[in-house]
Amino acid sequence: MGKFVRPLQGEILRETRSDQRRTLRLSGRVSSSGEWAQAMIANMSETGLMFETLVDLAMGEIVSVDLPFIGSCDAKIVWNDGNLYGCEFLTPVSQHTISAALLQAPGDVRDSEIESTVEEMPIGIKPTLEELTEWKLEFEQTKGSSGYRLVGFRQAADGMTIAMVSKTN
Repeated sequence: MGKFVRPLQGEILRETRSDQRRTLRLSGRVSSSGEWAQAMIANMSETGLMFETLVDLAMGEIVSVDLPFIGSCDAKIVWNDGNLYGCEFLTPVSQHTISAALLQAPGDVRDSEIESTVEEMPIGIKPTLEELTEWKLEFEQTKGSSGYRLVGFRQAADGMTIAMVSKTN
């Protein structure tokens, strides 16, 4: 009877861990050797994240993950499945950081849109929330009505905020 207790406890821990993860679709960048590559963040928690990238990374490798409006976080690759990588942050991030990432992730993004070509549109250097809101309203009225969809944002080293958009079919 005692041998059934451990698997049950392991299952409960697994459920708790996944409950803390927030699913999102956020475009970011990843670097392991100083060169940055595009990545799509699929989920995130205070202790780690999962992303997809075309770059080959090794188990145990330390990478920098650049998140829009948040900055760079160092993480260790703990598993991979093809182009999907699971990472553990070297320093856990705050719940505020996760909330900021969730705010940047567009809602209801379909996989077919993520695979489409992403274009970048500069918005401005360190824009305020009001300026971002005005830009998004204008985007929706102009480009949005032409079939473009906002995928996410990224911030360049000089503070330039760049919108990442894709053309929908």
